[in-house]
Amino acid sequence: MRILMKNINNRLKLLILVTFILSTGISQQVLAEPMDHSQHQGQKSVKQAKTICQKIAVTCGKTVTSAFAPNGDFWRIWSQQDNIYYQISPDNGQNFGIAKAVGIAKEKISARNENRPKIAFDSKQGVYLSWASPREKKYTADIRYSYSSDYGKTFSTPITVNDDGLLTGHSFNEMVVNDEGDVSIVWLDGRLKQRKDAGNGSAIFIASGNMTKAKSQFVNQEVVNGTCVCCRLAVDYNQQGKLAILWRHIYGDNIREFAITTLGEQSTPYQVSHDHWKINGCPHQGGALSIAQDNRYHMVWYNQGDKGKGIFYSYSNDAGKSLSLPLAVGEQAAQAAHPHMSERKGVIDIVWTQFTGTEHQLWHQQSTDKGVTFGIARVLATSTKGSDRPFIVQGQNNSFVSWHRFQQGHWLNQL
Repeated sequence: MRILMKNINNRLKLLILVTFILSTGISQQVLAEPMDHSQHQGQKSVKQAKTICQKIAVTCGKTVTSAFAPNGDFWRIWSQQDNIYYQISPDNGQNFGIAKAVGIAKEKISARNENRPKIAFDSKQGVYLSWASPREKKYTADIRYSYSSDYGKTFSTPITVNDDGLLTGHSFNEMVVNDEGDVSIVWLDGRLKQRKDAGNGSAIFIASGNMTKAKSQFVNQEVVNGTCVCCRLAVDYNQQGKLAILWRHIYGDNIREFAITTLGEQSTPYQVSHDHWKINGCPHQGGALSIAQDNRYHMVWYNQGDKGKGIFYSYSNDAGKSLSLPLAVGEQAAQAAHPHMSERKGVIDIVWTQFTGTEHQLWHQQSTDKGVTFGIARVLATSTKGSDRPFIVQGQNNSFVSWHRFQQGHWLNQL
């Protein structure tokens, strides 16, 4: 009898509970599953991140660009709150001065993945900056430029480098400056899409000038059409003082391979990779180029083609017309990607990232015989919060790797 009454009471309680649920509109799923707070936690994390980044600090930058000045100072720049900030280290990144804003009016600055501000120096205390500034329409921007003649104390009013005046894409800028202040800026440009023979992708344009001279201006010139729209460019001067450019080109039916040209020395670009990567989209994976004193062109790239997957290194003794057998770099199974490299006195350094599933790793491999053979690859550093692309920068006497780790900050290490 007691058992019967207990069952009746339980059923009555259940009936009352169901009636309450239906009358109040509470979902049955709420009772069946514990409440998921992940969305609210995400909102809290965003708020915390915004609170943390109210201060000006390199940890708040999505990307960090760095370079050594001729006097040995190490500069790093990043974008925050619509401005470019910089810090200077006199001791190879061990200690930094206070963060300073570039003294220009605030404007939007592209600083993400392959697209970021650039910095360069001349031998006369000149500091040069270029960046892409997004416009009012998606995927549009202008290439901007500012110059300091007093080692960063003051900067010139920014000017727009692209001269077409069109609301279209101008981005992924690279910049080189020689000792005398001659500036060359190259970028991916969308102005040719209005032509009947525009084809796929973007075009590469170059503008050169010297802002230290009176009435100097940047004159735009087309280099090549049909490039991938969002893979960074790589540039370097050869021993004849000619600028070489490495980029991802679109061949045929969306076959995206790397190509190279040396301005003033060839009329048709050379295709340097033959991995047959067919993809209807941009991989956001640019290459790297470094030209040695013996005029050997050293290159790395990333592809996921039918004939080649992963990172590859190769060199050329004839400006890219013919290449050494490409060497696979890194572990494809560990998502080896985002390679960068540099040559210094016959030593080749290559860096890239890999992912273990729980942490991002910075890897390094070196050749001491001009790229003929390489030593064993090793891990230099790790990050559990994600990371920026790694880059090799040249100091006065050594090569360094520059790597920005999210929430951990910027890291510089001698190779």
